[in-house]
Amino acid sequence: MKALFLSESQGFSGGAKQLIRLAMGIGAFGWDVAVACPGNGETFQRAARSGLKTIDLHPREDYDVVSAVRLSRLIEREGFDILHAHHPRAHAVGLVAAYLTRRNVGFVVTRRVSFGPKRNPFSLFKYRSRRIDGYIAVAESIRQGLIASGVEPDRVATIPSTVDLARFAPRPRDAELARALALPPGAAVVGKLANYGSWKGQDVALAAAAQLKREGRRLVFLFAGRDTDGPEIRRKAAAFGLKDGDARFLGFREDVPELLSLLDVSVNASTEGEGLSGALRESLAMGVPVVATDAGGNRELVEHGVTGRLATAGDPAALARSIAATLDDLDAARRQAQEGRRRVVERFGAERLASATARFYETVLARRSRLARKGSSSDHAAETGMSRHDSQEPERT
Repeated sequence: MKALFLSESQGFSGGAKQLIRLAMGIGAFGWDVAVACPGNGETFQRAARSGLKTIDLHPREDYDVVSAVRLSRLIEREGFDILHAHHPRAHAVGLVAAYLTRRNVGFVVTRRVSFGPKRNPFSLFKYRSRRIDGYIAVAESIRQGLIASGVEPDRVATIPSTVDLARFAPRPRDAELARALALPPGAAVVGKLANYGSWKGQDVALAAAAQLKREGRRLVFLFAGRDTDGPEIRRKAAAFGLKDGDARFLGFREDVPELLSLLDVSVNASTEGEGLSGALRESLAMGVPVVATDAGGNRELVEHGVTGRLATAGDPAALARSIAATLDDLDAARRQAQEGRRRVVERFGAERLASATARFYETVLARRSRLARKGSSSDHAAETGMSRHDSQEPERT
């Protein structure tokens, strides 16, 4: 069986990481996977370095008809059984291609954010079209949002993203990295690892850091992720009264396990839209205490007082209180993180993602096969001048 993964991703994000991990893992379940994405992007390069078959395809906008035509021909030429869209533009272009292709390909979409779909006609078509055979929601909150928007429940499965449990395992503090970052001895280290964005909550974390500083706490905040080393976040930090010694703005990093080893607390401060945070999963896998806002899928990862602490989304004071309470009883916080690690190991291994996705593909293909048989039966009845009901009547003598 053959699957084509489709993405418009040029940079590298948690979603692109999951795409590659799934593409590599699902081969064990009988699937041959190719990845179609922009050839000049990092996702393409990483997929190729991982030994995956790569195809240069660059969807430039929703409903990019030229890309959709190319994609439909590719599906027919290569004989793909499943087309799996992993990002929003890929979703729209893949939907057009699924309509255009003459092959009875199953069309699957992964949804990674808990924002509700927009209500305009194009968005309603994009999400409610019956040509979409199934959605994979990475968190139950996302599944419920899709259902609330009008998607039939039996077309949506919750299949969580994974964690590389070998890479993100408990480890000693990386003393060399601590020196490189000039972390002062004795200061608590709090980290927020996420690409910079309005809903990712860096502003909330900065405000919480400023409040903790005013309270006299000795700590350093680390911000890591794409664009967290840019001028905008630095200007905002200065506006909150944070000095150079109060925070480190690190940008995109490859050494995430080493960074996490330095943290006393790992923070997710998202204000909305959160799916199933990779940084939270990875922090818990390493036994690092976590504080998260109650946005989206965070509530599925963090059970307050059991695997970490939750704070009200968009409330810097609430976030600061949760961080302070965690630092004030680190022994209890580490015990909670160990329970979080147990749950992550149980739920988020790579084989679970691949096996659950393979089963979902089988369900999709079985549904398409039934639809194809039903269509053939209807066509035959039309050609012979009989309705479906008539064809089931006994012969009359």
